[in-house]
Amino acid sequence: MKNKLMKILLLSTALLVSGCNQGSENTEALTFNILSNWDKVGMKNHLNSGSNVGPINWFSVESLVQYVRSTDEVFYILAESVTHNSNHTSTVRLREDAKWQTGEDFVSDDVIGYYYLNQGEVTNYIQSFTKVSDKEFIINWKVAMEPNDRVKTLLLAVDRSGSVQYSIFHKFVDKAKEVLDNSPSAPEGYTGWAPFGHLASQNDQTVYLQNYTEFKAFNPSTFVATGPYMPYKQSETEMILIRNDNYWARENLKFKYIKATNSLSDLNQIYSMLQSGKIDYQDGLAPENTLNAIINNNPNMAHYKMFDPGAIGIVFNLNAKKKTGLNGEKEALWTDKVREAFEYIFDRDKIKDSGNPYAVTSYYSMMSMAPSEAEVYMSDENFNRLPSYSHDESKAAQLLQEDGWNKEGESWYKNGVKMSLTLHYDGSHPGQSGAAIAAQAALNAFGIDCTLKKASDFNSWLGSASSTAFAQDMSMCWTDLNMSFSYPTGSFIYFYKDITAKVLQLEKFTADDAIDSSYIGKYKLQLEKADGSGYFYPSDVLDGMYCLSDEELTSTVDDLVLGLAKKNYGVQMYQNVTGSFFNKAKVGGLPNSNLWDTGRNMTYVPNKSDNYDDFMAYGKLNFYYAYASSFISGMLYPTISEK
Repeated sequence: MKNKLMKILLLSTALLVSGCNQGSENTEALTFNILSNWDKVGMKNHLNSGSNVGPINWFSVESLVQYVRSTDEVFYILAESVTHNSNHTSTVRLREDAKWQTGEDFVSDDVIGYYYLNQGEVTNYIQSFTKVSDKEFIINWKVAMEPNDRVKTLLLAVDRSGSVQYSIFHKFVDKAKEVLDNSPSAPEGYTGWAPFGHLASQNDQTVYLQNYTEFKAFNPSTFVATGPYMPYKQSETEMILIRNDNYWARENLKFKYIKATNSLSDLNQIYSMLQSGKIDYQDGLAPENTLNAIINNNPNMAHYKMFDPGAIGIVFNLNAKKKTGLNGEKEALWTDKVREAFEYIFDRDKIKDSGNPYAVTSYYSMMSMAPSEAEVYMSDENFNRLPSYSHDESKAAQLLQEDGWNKEGESWYKNGVKMSLTLHYDGSHPGQSGAAIAAQAALNAFGIDCTLKKASDFNSWLGSASSTAFAQDMSMCWTDLNMSFSYPTGSFIYFYKDITAKVLQLEKFTADDAIDSSYIGKYKLQLEKADGSGYFYPSDVLDGMYCLSDEELTSTVDDLVLGLAKKNYGVQMYQNVTGSFFNKAKVGGLPNSNLWDTGRNMTYVPNKSDNYDDFMAYGKLNFYYAYASSFISGMLYPTISEK
């Protein structure tokens, strides 16, 4: 009797467990696994706190419209429409069902509050806002600085305006607006920095920054966001986001969870996780042998290649000096002749193959813009005038000799001092790592001793590359890159304001030598105009580029790109192609799945002019730059249905 009862209990338990399994969701099938990083401690509950919030920034915090880098495809997200009118205004209509994740309506006061607090780039072109209703407002553009209509939409797409809920942050918004409204108005026709047409005094700036510091430190009870996925669970090593079932595009959100693993910088560990299927997506490339090993050992992994508006090569540290005499005196390393010589030393095809065999070799010098963008935004005449270089070691030797170098045996000397250089690079970037090793080999073979200096990550590399306290002669890095929308200003911002000019260590005007006070802190660099009519400072033309007509824009880009290319401040090695790994067993809706039969290491890189649809679809596969647009549009979904 006891045995019979035990069998009944066991059978009942088995049926109960079976019944529960049949009715429950398949959690793993509905989870999108990624790598990311976020602050392990001290992260506040809003984007503008200064904390790194990792995947929350991708999937939770939104803009009025979202653009996809490299394609400029625009998705209307919090805005239902943006209409540019003929009277220097734009009308923004918010979605009726756009809400904060806590359920409150997303309203006009939220957007206006965001811009008064954060004062992003677009506020320099805005005179004021006019609130029409909770779901509609008008942007009044500065007449003297009104951007063209295409740029207006893209500028609104840059800012993550779904991050300041007025009802929560009203104290800080009102104070910021009070400070700005009471600041003096900018003079008529003024084109410098003046958000909403006001010039803040030093005292005003101090008050504003104090208010902003308090805003950053404020910590609401829940994360302030509007997006498709909400914070659910978080530890130092793992973050889980859960689908926002009240989201306006809920029907397209087929993944229920997004799970991120924190702070993996070891490339070999990342490759191992891809090979074992522990992550479903990873941005970027791997060395060709490694990439093929991942694909071959994981039958569910596919790798897509896509257009990348950036070029990789060598950037010279113009501040570098070398001892070139017996008495220890030092002189500038990168003279005109030496910079030109370096354009000829390298077999750029070999450097490209070592860094990224899927990329496109470039034979140009650094020009502040990748070749693909220069070809679009320059006139045909001046694009064809860009200086290009071959692999010609005899020409390189001739130029070095003209500079006073001489070769003794297998090595190059100047005034009896053997020339030895350091090449600095970001060791976390596989393409730049491979290219740096190949460039070192080329220089050593040519007779110039080269020592590699490896940084652990991008920030470590940039910190030393831009500092006069660290000794490096050149860097293998992005010579030209657009991290913003494809309008050409993105490339110039990266070059002159964000990164490249700092790595070049370009000299700046001081109070003692500035033309006038407005030039203090700006680069002294002068470039020759494309038509040969004279010289200009790039700082004089950069800030007004959004307002130019098409003809004026072409002329300005001609001046900037051709003028810099003639300087030979760096060596472009190749125009980059990037990529994304996807677990095709987990992720449906991937484009061109018919190509998997011939190889899941997909070498096809769609071109906008040849296949527009593929070009757009591939662009959205890079989530670092497309954010959640692919999830919202319904392009990506689990291959196993939710139960």
